[in-house]
Amino acid sequence: MKPRKYILDSTLRDGEQDPGISFTRSQKLKIAALLDAAGVYQIEAGTPAASAFEKETVVRILENRKQAVISVWARLTASDMEHAIGCAPDLIHVSVPVSPSHIYAKLKKNKDWVMKQLRRCLELGRKSGIPMSVGLEDSFRADRAFVLAAAKAAAELGVARIRLSDTVGIATPANCRETVTAVLDALDGRAELGIHAHDDLGMAVANTLEALKAGCLFADTTMTGIGERAGNCDFAKLLQAGGRLFDWGISPAAANRARRGFNEVMEGG
Repeated sequence: MKPRKYILDSTLRDGEQDPGISFTRSQKLKIAALLDAAGVYQIEAGTPAASAFEKETVVRILENRKQAVISVWARLTASDMEHAIGCAPDLIHVSVPVSPSHIYAKLKKNKDWVMKQLRRCLELGRKSGIPMSVGLEDSFRADRAFVLAAAKAAAELGVARIRLSDTVGIATPANCRETVTAVLDALDGRAELGIHAHDDLGMAVANTLEALKAGCLFADTTMTGIGERAGNCDFAKLLQAGGRLFDWGISPAAANRARRGFNEVMEGG
């Protein structure tokens, strides 16, 4: 029996960071419905802190979904958490910068600040009663010891899933396997892992498959691989490439319908 793996589709969040793409509310609702009908386990519906439009759209997606888990994305700030909590999603994903480039150069902060903010944000989420996941942003350029410290802190604070994010698309399959193995060993069963790959080096599908083989349960995708810079892991390509390895809970026919439907939405159909 093939091991079960789960698709988290981020077309509506990371996919919209593709240059030139800005979905209307109607398009977002149609895409969410297509993913839901296909059997996608989790749909990352957006970033509530971005705008009132985004928050209202997330709420509409929640109202119309049939079976998929609907999550939202938040930065490591109290205000983002409050916006996310206000949508009452099934899950809030909190993005945590862990690389020196993100902590020191981009945010002008330090590791102590990251850990304090992590605890503060997860406490807000805990009080809301909404389950949370944590994404370790730029995991593959980060100091391994800090990645492990952040992962263990999140697990100790009750987070059941941690996402390793190849934010700038520099990971390799071997690097993915080593990192996933190290994090799983450090967590010792206290949390599950997901992988979020970008395609800058053309290896998003390969990296995702290697991370899944190493023990990740969740794989992030977007329809046709759209997303920031070179894009994300392509939904249809991942399902096809890993079809002999894993049970996705999605039939090939359902995946094809979703892909065709997405193309029709993008063409204005």
